[in-house]
Amino acid sequence: MLSGARAVISPDSKMAKVPVQGAVLRWAREFRGLSLDEAASRLGLTASELQEVESGIRQPSLTQFEKFGTAYRLPRCTLFRKTPPEEPPKPTDFRTIGGVGHHDSFDFGVAESRIRSFQSVLRLLRFEDEEFPPVELRHYDFNASAFTQGGAERNAIGVSVEAQLSWKSDEGFRRWRAIIEHIGIAVYLQNFSLDAGRAFSLWEKEEPPAIIINKADHSPNAWTYSLVHEYAHLLIRKPGLSDLNPKNPIEAFCNRFAAAFLMPIDALKLVLPSWPNQPISWDVGTVWNAAGRLKVSAQALAIRLEELNKASSGFNQLFATRGNPRAKPSPDQRPDFVRTRLSELGGYYTESVIGALDREVIDVVHASQALGFSPSPNSMGKARKYLDRYRELASVE
Repeated sequence: MLSGARAVISPDSKMAKVPVQGAVLRWAREFRGLSLDEAASRLGLTASELQEVESGIRQPSLTQFEKFGTAYRLPRCTLFRKTPPEEPPKPTDFRTIGGVGHHDSFDFGVAESRIRSFQSVLRLLRFEDEEFPPVELRHYDFNASAFTQGGAERNAIGVSVEAQLSWKSDEGFRRWRAIIEHIGIAVYLQNFSLDAGRAFSLWEKEEPPAIIINKADHSPNAWTYSLVHEYAHLLIRKPGLSDLNPKNPIEAFCNRFAAAFLMPIDALKLVLPSWPNQPISWDVGTVWNAAGRLKVSAQALAIRLEELNKASSGFNQLFATRGNPRAKPSPDQRPDFVRTRLSELGGYYTESVIGALDREVIDVVHASQALGFSPSPNSMGKARKYLDRYRELASVE
């Protein structure tokens, strides 16, 4: 039931009406990037009827008003405001796949709102929890060599080539994610249109830095490259949204940083059968095998070889359409909501919430609300097991 709303009865109808502000409903539609026709279809109204509601000519019934919250994925208390809320700043540096303009889609808007709600929880914990760990990221120079600095950051973190090659084939992303989260960065998984980009990063005042990976991308190995690419954005203090577009100087820097970080020359010499003095025609299978050992995409490795003058220009296009899709669960395998939720939230966020619970900064009810599932012993037990595994994965040994 709507809190704080007083339904009124129209004199020409016995149906209860909700006295909401049309300007707020119009803001909500535009905030979610929906056209009048798209929103009307979601709401079961005609475009002209919706326009009348937004202009204040008519007011929605209680049933219709509740549909607005569902259709726009916004709290009803937000829609019942007298004036539109102040919007948070958008991620900067908008580019999308293929270099076309950023498409601020509905699902991207929902994902961004969800991330901001997670970040607001961390901001509150940061103020309330005296033992909340500070964030101290190294700072790199955008005008200096990306390759040199990518290698320097890899050395500073302390992940050896031998350790990387010893990881299981399916845990490359989880390892790098946990290692970067352990530094003090929240890494979230969300699902939104690839037209909006593969990943984006946020770092706003009073909040820990955050990296958001798009689950719609084709493989965890692609997630890994996006993860380190966005990590580079944070290290040069230029967060934004990216499709890894090499034509932009900031994007080119982050691409090269990620390449040097994930594929150091010492590692390449171990996984490739030879180290030529000039560009050669590599066997496609050889590159796929080497990429698998490094836990990166074959196209990323091919681009790295081109940049090192070990493969001819354009070689990477042989791998552009050959994805390495994630394995789909068995039809009779039911997804575990709690585990899926924890995977989306990541280790840094989960550890921040559980740590505050253990230090009695918050109680189990507030902790479960922050995590988004019930406070049952079973659910909270899964959260603690997830944390144990996160800490194991974060080890660079």
